[in-house]
Amino acid sequence: MIQENDVTNPLSVVAISPGIAVGPVLVHKVTARVITETTIAADQVENELQRLHSALDLALKEIQKLSRHVAQNVGQEEAGIFEAHQMMLEDPDLLASVEELISQQHYSAEYALQQVAEQYAAQLAALDDELLSARSKDVKDAVNHVVQQLTGTASQKLAPTSPVIIVAEDLTPSDTASLDPSLILGICTVVGGPTTHAAILARTLEIPAVAGIDVALLDRLHEGDIVALDGAKGLFYQQLSAEQQQQFEATMQEQRRQRTERRAQEEQVWKSRLATTADDTRVAVFANVGDEETARTAALAGAEGIGLLRTEFLFGGRPVFPSEEEQFKSYVALFKAFLENTELGKSIIVRTLDAGADKPFPALEPIIGELQEANPALGLRGIRIHLKHEELLRQQLRALLLAAGKTGVDLHIMFPMIATVEEVRRVKQIYSAVHTEIVAAGKAVPTQVHLGIMVETPAAAIMAEELAREVDFFSIGANDLYQYTMAVDRTNSRVTGMFSTVEPAVLRMIARIAEAGQKYGKLVAVCGELGANPQVAPALVGMGVRELSMSPPSIARIKAVLHRQPLTYWQDLATKLLAAETAADIQQILAENE
Repeated sequence: MIQENDVTNPLSVVAISPGIAVGPVLVHKVTARVITETTIAADQVENELQRLHSALDLALKEIQKLSRHVAQNVGQEEAGIFEAHQMMLEDPDLLASVEELISQQHYSAEYALQQVAEQYAAQLAALDDELLSARSKDVKDAVNHVVQQLTGTASQKLAPTSPVIIVAEDLTPSDTASLDPSLILGICTVVGGPTTHAAILARTLEIPAVAGIDVALLDRLHEGDIVALDGAKGLFYQQLSAEQQQQFEATMQEQRRQRTERRAQEEQVWKSRLATTADDTRVAVFANVGDEETARTAALAGAEGIGLLRTEFLFGGRPVFPSEEEQFKSYVALFKAFLENTELGKSIIVRTLDAGADKPFPALEPIIGELQEANPALGLRGIRIHLKHEELLRQQLRALLLAAGKTGVDLHIMFPMIATVEEVRRVKQIYSAVHTEIVAAGKAVPTQVHLGIMVETPAAAIMAEELAREVDFFSIGANDLYQYTMAVDRTNSRVTGMFSTVEPAVLRMIARIAEAGQKYGKLVAVCGELGANPQVAPALVGMGVRELSMSPPSIARIKAVLHRQPLTYWQDLATKLLAAETAADIQQILAENE
């Protein structure tokens, strides 16, 4: 092991991501893109607006591709960083401000966009909170994708061909997500902190990282120079003797060997093993699925079931609503894709169509009319659409029941955006009528179907005990519960960065829901990003959650983390978190628990 007094003149810097790294430097210098104030002629305004929106469309596709890459190779929670970037670029206030500068001041699209982005970023950076100010980089990163499209310039990507330590002034989330972990020994930057999204990605990818070096080092270091860093202690070493370099290399190789062995062991052990805590308390670890291929991947990754089947895959991006027969065939294919590859279970929890708000569907417009709402997040969405247009729900329920009858899956159905007991009783009546109708027709249906609800509104959380008496299970939609509890519009970039994902109010709301479920013997699940967070997921179990649903890449990791300690340990952690008064307090408790 490396001791501090074994090395020469270490620089004290900021610890970002733990681990030892030693190797040749790759200095990454980004030439600042200067967009000078440029104007257009009055008769070019429409063309400029069109140029802006074309660039936005291309940038959004690029970010969506990056989000899918991260979801598949890192995890859904980390992919959420880039989903937030998409929302920033789709923020109507931001776009209106840019369009106004183009229309009224006759600025070019790239100059207008840069001016608005700088204003947004400056507002965040000026906030007296490390988490909030760190989000200013996300605004710049998201907008940079659009500027590249407008200016026709290529991104200055990092693409090393051999293992290196990256030394740079800063790395954006897009930079970090695009790195090949097998070629990045470590990261060292001038600016940045532990709460930036780039730092979060580095820790998730298990790349040792530090920040806070002198900017002059970017000129003093040369490509190929050998340096070392300690990402846990926050130390950076410029000069190493041959003996010291050998010591660092031995430590680094041992850490990498242990990491590789741990990952392989996690995948091997847990892909065919049910999840438990160290004292054998069962916790179901399911997968979030949105298409047939993901269902297959989830089964092979060790998912014990599908905890959230997003049926929107059948409806999005199409002008015509799918028929009942088409829905039936699609469900059969997806159910079979999971059943034919799973070793651990055949439970599939299906969420009925969750349209509206940030999930518009053109195919619905001929049926329910065009949705133009001042506040879509509080408008006609989720179960509210189905209760206004019941035949849509009946059609989907018939297709699901028939598909389950044909394939033999253990079908669970849950309804989104529930706020009242009356809504639950109404959907139960509709389900009962559909089930009776199919049985009367002599068609095969499952002998038992569990009916549950998504708990994602404060109203449902407050009425959790009453709702628990009505349904078979709860599934907490942590993303929407967060949005409605904190009054944060998920599509508004001005506020999405203003709160941590571990706000005390949200955790206390989850604990309240779990307590109601336990009181009435009803299973409580979490299917939002929190369930895939290896720091937070065990605490959710400590609160009484007994099912976690996540993207397939996170499954083995979460199973392994849960098994490290007995339930009483996770309960103690939960107690500490629920006593916290600020998000910073929670982050500190989680850091101490690592």
